[in-house]
Amino acid sequence: MRKSNERAFDSAIYARISGARMNESDRHIALSTLRTAELIVDAIVWVQEKVAALGHFFLKPSLKH
Repeated sequence: MRKSNERAFDSAIYARISGARMNESDRHIALSTLRTAELIVDAIVWVQEKVAALGHFFLKPSLKH
């Protein structure tokens, strides 16, 4: 899940893209690329969290002294 400060940062990026001097097709490409990058990062973070959650299954049992 995203934190609120990350969402504020994202909205700042979207505002900069909206305010930049470029034609609509370039703006659409930039926004599409940003959304794709966000999806990729979210997927990587999701996989990382799932692997971390399942990490104890892969640890070798050890004897406690």
